[in-house]
Amino acid sequence: MARIEKADRGLNGKLDEVEQKMFVLKIDYEKYFSGLERIEPLRDRDELRRQMRDFLDEPIRNSVQRFRYQALKARFQSLELYWQRNLVLIERGTHPKMRFRADAKARTPTPEIPTLSAEQVQVLEQRQQAQEREERAYKLVYDRYIEARAKCGQGTDLSFDAVRDALRKQVRQIKSTYQCEGVKFRVVVEDGKAKVKALPQGGAGQA
Repeated sequence: MARIEKADRGLNGKLDEVEQKMFVLKIDYEKYFSGLERIEPLRDRDELRRQMRDFLDEPIRNSVQRFRYQALKARFQSLELYWQRNLVLIERGTHPKMRFRADAKARTPTPEIPTLSAEQVQVLEQRQQAQEREERAYKLVYDRYIEARAKCGQGTDLSFDAVRDALRKQVRQIKSTYQCEGVKFRVVVEDGKAKVKALPQGGAGQA
């Protein structure tokens, strides 16, 4: 009679965590290659690489868990090769998406730039800074929401644009209803599901 191998529950949890992080990291790199993110997620990649190395400290005795680790290791190596090829193309300026954007920019006629006063330039700069702060705030909520969904086992194939537009719609509705100055978002987990809660800030809507 074949001997039943005992599985390490703690190891299963570590493998689940690695698989989730690998999935999120893959999404982050796709956003970076498409231009949605300006900074390469190197820190998360190094952290995942360290976690993969940690498995080598102790031998995995269960054959099913050992096979799963080997599959994750092979997947991560394949992803790193793919990422490195794209990084080389970006460095050379020959990445397909970069070339597409460059060609589109070259085909677009350059409009005449009107002369602006110092006051108008200041207003435009302030507006741009406000938009950038707003975009960073939405991105932070999005990253936390996707991370929470991954931990809860929910799907993470949600685009940043879709989530941001939904949050903006909530902001308009809450400001109109509560006559508040701003809206704060908080990512929570309820009944095993990740949710984004909106809280009115300042004005009549402040508790």
